[in-house]
Amino acid sequence: ISNLRIVAQSEDSDSPAQGEVKLHVRAVGLNFRDVLNVLGAYPGDPGPPGSDCAAYVASIGAGIRHIQVGDAALGHGLAALASISKSDSRLLAAIDKSLSFDQACTLPTT
Repeated sequence: ISNLRIVAQSEDSDSPAQGEVKLHVRAVGLNFRDVLNVLGAYPGDPGPPGSDCAAYVASIGAGIRHIQVGDAALGHGLAALASISKSDSRLLAAIDKSLSFDQACTLPTT
């Protein structure tokens, strides 16, 4: 894990595409794939670490009705081990105050 480091993330100023959501990530659930990934032991390309996340919805693309900007949501984010992530809206669900972000990111999404 000594190869992990904090780096600045560039802001993605592009608007989300149709059906896409931009997220401000609040918590990420790490799974075994992520551990193998950072250790360099995953067979093949695992992609960037992080997927199960809880976040605020920052912006949405056209055609999305089940979540709105400002909603808290859980689901699958692309490279969600970051401050900002994107997701297909079909992989997200709104959450209410009964779940904290830390609790919500532990729910499996795949």
